[in-house]
Amino acid sequence: MSTTSDPLYLTNHDTWIVYPGQLVAVRRNCFEQSGELGIIIECANPHFGIGYDDEYWVFLNGELTRIKTFMIYPVNLD
Repeated sequence: MSTTSDPLYLTNHDTWIVYPGQLVAVRRNCFEQSGELGIIIECANPHFGIGYDDEYWVFLNGELTRIKTFMIYPVNLD
């Protein structure tokens, strides 16, 4: 018996947990493919899981920038 569909359980092990010191890609919109690389410094405005509006201080292009959570993507170094 053969199947032509994708497997039931995907084996993607990317993490979306953001922590200080993490290397991340910052994308200004959903159409950017790679984004700019930055380092998470600290959480600037936590909402403790109530909303999707956390902000982080990110060291980006030589300066600290306040970035919304939806603009932060994990970087795979594999």
